[in-house]
Amino acid sequence: MLLVIDTALAGLSVALLDGDSIVAEDHRLLGRGHAEAVIPAIAAVLGQAGVAAPTSILVDTGPGSFTGLRIGIAAAKALALAWDVPLAGLHATALIAARAFAYHADIDQVAAVLDAGRGQLYVQSFARAGLAALAPVAAYAPADAVQALAGLACAGPGLALLTASIGQSPDFIALSADWPRAADARLLPASACNHIASPLYVRAPDAQPMMATA
Repeated sequence: MLLVIDTALAGLSVALLDGDSIVAEDHRLLGRGHAEAVIPAIAAVLGQAGVAAPTSILVDTGPGSFTGLRIGIAAAKALALAWDVPLAGLHATALIAARAFAYHADIDQVAAVLDAGRGQLYVQSFARAGLAALAPVAAYAPADAVQALAGLACAGPGLALLTASIGQSPDFIALSADWPRAADARLLPASACNHIASPLYVRAPDAQPMMATA
């Protein structure tokens, strides 16, 4: 049994998978409060399945919010240690892309678009074959993102900010604005599920240490 944990963005998503089957899940838009909610959500999902512990854990390592990533990864590391099970990471953008490909058989490329805060967007494009990333994740202002996404099919919760910001007919193809869903890890190839369980920070954190003064 594979336990998948995602607290990278505003959603809280936990799923227990058995191969391609969803055994149990808790998937909701939480906004804030991940630190208090993630462990009860995991316990509830395991309880639904009547499982004491999974055989492995997969956690979303980003991109996402600084705090959200740390909460999910810390919980995953603690549980992997307690249960003595393997731990690996996946990327939020891969979850978005895999879902888009699963529901849109006519597209060969898709760009995952996430709200990065500060009025910016995280963007990463993927090919259907092997869910291969076509470029690293990058942060864009909406106007620059529109140029980068011209002609592409796009999916992910960043679409709301993107379409609200451009004030004109988009040059991209808007698909679903769904949040990353932990259960969609069943759609990922093995190569997308073997990242180190460390946060993927595309930008520096908003909070910066103060310089000491003499």
